[in-house]
Amino acid sequence: METANLFLLLWAALAFWVLGQIWLVQIVIYPLFAEVGAADYIRYHRSYTRRIPLPVILPGFASFLLPALLAVYGPAVPLWMSAANIMAGLAGLLVTVLLEIPRHARLEKGGRNDAIISELIRYNWPRTVSISLQAVVTFLMLRHVFGAA
Repeated sequence: METANLFLLLWAALAFWVLGQIWLVQIVIYPLFAEVGAADYIRYHRSYTRRIPLPVILPGFASFLLPALLAVYGPAVPLWMSAANIMAGLAGLLVTVLLEIPRHARLEKGGRNDAIISELIRYNWPRTVSISLQAVVTFLMLRHVFGAA
């Protein structure tokens, strides 16, 4: 198998991992933040942030940044696919850095705050959509490279 095609397959595994993860975060994990009592909240959030780097943060940031490398080193696909993948990754990165990380920091310092938790859920929707778009584009890339059969 060509290296470019292998890169696409590895990218697909990452993209679909992050897809499942972002929907779990959006539908289950972030809403559960509001179920933790105020007295235990800071301890809970610190425990959460200690546990997520390997399964969540590293794959997430990789999914934001690797589309540019895939466009250069991956197999030939229509330009719009690469562009959409890169733009969706950048959108996810911007939402993460500008909206989500600051809210997590506020929750970790100040404890439970229902308004911030609501913002975390609401502002995560664009990231959820961008990662979902990456998964759709990745599926189309796989079809383009490996055929519809």
